[in-house]
Amino acid sequence: MAQEAGGAPKRARAERSDSVRNRERLLAAARDLFATDGLHAPLDRIATAAGVGPGTLYRHFPTRLALWEAVLEEPLRVQLDLVERALANPDRWSGVAQYILETSAHEAERGGYLNLMTTRFDGAPRLLAIRGSIQRRIVELFSRARREGAIRPDFSVEDLIFINLSNSRVAEVTREVAPDAWRRNVELFLDSLRPERAHPLNQPPMTPGEVARVAMR
Repeated sequence: MAQEAGGAPKRARAERSDSVRNRERLLAAARDLFATDGLHAPLDRIATAAGVGPGTLYRHFPTRLALWEAVLEEPLRVQLDLVERALANPDRWSGVAQYILETSAHEAERGGYLNLMTTRFDGAPRLLAIRGSIQRRIVELFSRARREGAIRPDFSVEDLIFINLSNSRVAEVTREVAPDAWRRNVELFLDSLRPERAHPLNQPPMTPGEVARVAMR
């Protein structure tokens, strides 16, 4: 009995240690698969990549939203930091260019998460609050640049989707052959934002709702 009683704490510690390791494996696998396959990557694939069974995944994260809460706060805060630093740049054009280049680099290096800014996070107030701050600061960045003549007056925040989607695809198809080719693509977009390059556009910008539906496809 003494041996059994003496061994119980060791077994409990071992179980806790295994649980911590499994959780960390699940988080690492989720980060990788969310970055490569999107935020709706199958949960069973995440469990397989982590080397655990579905039951272990659901014990740690009963829902996809619980897993999102554990994984996505950090990349959202990275996005918030990028736009805050761009806003702090006293040169309005440089701030816009800095933001677009840095967010494009983040995506090109497979560290980004497709649909991070458009996926519904109902039931995750912390994620919603951070993303709301990002969205407000992005609007501020581009509104200020328009007001001060640093970018073409007809550029809409919704037009960012063209840069994001184009860059994501260019980075994907050129990564193994010319890993920095995306930079040329983004620089071409940046050149088109300058007011002296502007020509009338025949098509109106997409609405926020249209952007959300496109991003979810």
